Amino acid sequence: MGGLGHYLEEEGIPTTQISLIREHTETIRPPRALWVPFELGRPLGPPHQPESQRRVLLAALGLLEREAGPVILEDFREESPLPDGEPAILACPVSFAPAELDSEAGLAAAFRREAASLRAWYDLALEERGRTTANASGLTIDQAVQLLIDFSQGKNPASPNPELEPGLVLKLASEDIKAFYFEALTARPGCPKGSAELADWFWGQTAAAKVIMAIKRACLKSDDKLMQLMGTLLLVPRAQAHREG
Repeated sequence: MGGLGHYLEEEGIPTTQISLIREHTETIRPPRALWVPFELGRPLGPPHQPESQRRVLLAALGLLEREAGPVILEDFREESPLPDGEPAILACPVSFAPAELDSEAGLAAAFRREAASLRAWYDLALEERGRTTANASGLTIDQAVQLLIDFSQGKNPASPNPELEPGLVLKLASEDIKAFYFEALTARPGCPKGSAELADWFWGQTAAAKVIMAIKRACLKSDDKLMQLMGTLLLVPRAQAHREG
């Protein structure tokens, strides 16, 4: 959309937009953009917050009145409002045995046990919904787990799909694992369904997240530009990057 804005402006149509990833907007340089500190998929912030969402829209539209330019990128200064109701406390529906997470072998074993422990809940979610989003890579969950382990240990495995670069398969496999975990957890009755709570649980409590963090560090050391991009922007959400230790 940022690139399209330049073409519209050339035809005399002023444009403005909302940005969720500041680095992308800095590179594309649209005519006008408002960066917001909200999670991906929620450019106006949490649902059921009409007053806050109205302020975001007015801030984005207000850029149309600015005379500076030709490129304007402004930050929305408000933090994401809390959702309505009492904050939910998310507890994992299974208990994971302690593991030696500071070693490659221990972390890999913990990841495999963790995924196996969630399998029954995932199968229940699949039965109830009749669909899943944990299938973007074309790999089974076990294959996706092994692929992430291999990348985290610096093995640089070949792409299991010859039509896709290894970096892209890595990205899709990591998304499949996150979807598998989220769908499994939300199958438990009484479990909070909020995306923020689920993200905090995943990135703060699971071995899977520690594996992805290890992959991020490996990607940042890679000479491959796509792998570097994975490590910089695409594997770990900005809001969760502080958890890397």
